[in-house]
Amino acid sequence: MTRNTLELSSLALEILKKRYPDSKDPLAAWCPDRPPYADHLPDLEILRKELENLEKRDRKIVLYSHDDMDGITGLFIGIRILSGEGFKISFIIPDRNTDNYGLLPARMQNVLEKDDLLLTVDFGCSSVEGVDWALKHGARVVVTDHHTLNPPLPEAHGLINPQAVGGPSTELSGCGVLYAALTEIYPRWQKDPDILFANVLGTVSDRVPIYGWNRHSLWKFEQIKRSSLPAGLRIMLDSWPIRKGSWTAAQVRQQVTSVIGKGLEAGIDEMVSFMSSDNEEYCRARWALMREKCDNRVQLLNTLVSKAMMEKDPQADAMGLTLVYLDESIAGMGGSIASKLCSIYGRGAIIVSKRNDGTITGEARSLGGWNMAEFLVGMRDFFTSAGGHAKAAGFSLENGDWKTVREMILTKMTNFQVEPVPSAHIDLHLESLPDPADLEMLAPFGPGFPPPAVIVSNKRYLLQFGRGTSFWAISDETGD
Repeated sequence: MTRNTLELSSLALEILKKRYPDSKDPLAAWCPDRPPYADHLPDLEILRKELENLEKRDRKIVLYSHDDMDGITGLFIGIRILSGEGFKISFIIPDRNTDNYGLLPARMQNVLEKDDLLLTVDFGCSSVEGVDWALKHGARVVVTDHHTLNPPLPEAHGLINPQAVGGPSTELSGCGVLYAALTEIYPRWQKDPDILFANVLGTVSDRVPIYGWNRHSLWKFEQIKRSSLPAGLRIMLDSWPIRKGSWTAAQVRQQVTSVIGKGLEAGIDEMVSFMSSDNEEYCRARWALMREKCDNRVQLLNTLVSKAMMEKDPQADAMGLTLVYLDESIAGMGGSIASKLCSIYGRGAIIVSKRNDGTITGEARSLGGWNMAEFLVGMRDFFTSAGGHAKAAGFSLENGDWKTVREMILTKMTNFQVEPVPSAHIDLHLESLPDPADLEMLAPFGPGFPPPAVIVSNKRYLLQFGRGTSFWAISDETGD
């Protein structure tokens, strides 16, 4: 079976033509066959050579991962493929409650040794100091990342970041970049069901576009047989919203990603072992505990969002930014709070708080044409560390204070160009509402590829999904 055997209704094809007006083959633009990863991954051959040389030296690989679902699924992919190829592996997962953004020498000390290969997962393209430390200690360094490139860049031996070359590969998630790189080097892993599952989970969790190269991965994911997965992945698959039917990325983030949470106090620290485990009893007990923690986080999140709405900065408000300082521990939920505020106010949001060690941290999310990574990294000389991508970024500042951070952000706002949030999309103008089932085949929906929206009798209807059913609802939301 190939992608070209997909059967779409005439109305679904009409929508694809509307969404890809410049494409001779809208179906291929929406869901291509296996992408030419090797042609769009800079320094891929450097990684190939580094792995060949490492095998000769008989040294280990140190995987340094971001501590979110995108990073941890990439870490799982890296461990599975590279250990399967016979390499010795160590890995590092930072703790967002205590660690600054980037590659930290304190974390690499006594782990990364001379002639080892440091391979980053989902970050590292702004870690100039961390890469420099690794090089001075005699390690080889290859960065794999998908975040925005803002000079100065680290002087790693290789920097595999599609942002350097542009094109469709820039829409890959962090785990997607590592998946693409390693399966090009070791093709026998391209159809491994565990790796396909991990790649899609990280991709959907990271809010990257749900079309093109990512749609190909989603389509392959639908072919996975549940029985081929270990217990941990089967349990997560059972929580997936109608995998072979109609679902949205938001539903996955709610029913799977949010159960795991972010940071080491959530379930991230045990995800590698959980996803690999075939111990049914252990996995069900751990998943139940993660659900319980998730319920507690949801209650705390609702409380913090309500507080943030009351305490947003009025001057930043007038400038088109939701800026909030929360003078309490927010348990690594700054990004979730910022996302909620983005949805509520339809603008970029930055949540600032202070860790127990006194470090000021910020988590930012954006809508429309606001490039949050460019905005925050543009203040790199002020912050201790900063990084991210256009829609999600963060910073940390040691020995700082809220007043100074606020003034810096507001000053930056005065000369930073922000495009308005685009209006809600409209796919077709029709005389009557079509059968929702005729368009369900376009699912899954998510960022970049929202559910169909039609105009009937001057009213806008957005395709919605409930408990196994689809229906039309009058809505002004984008559906993203």
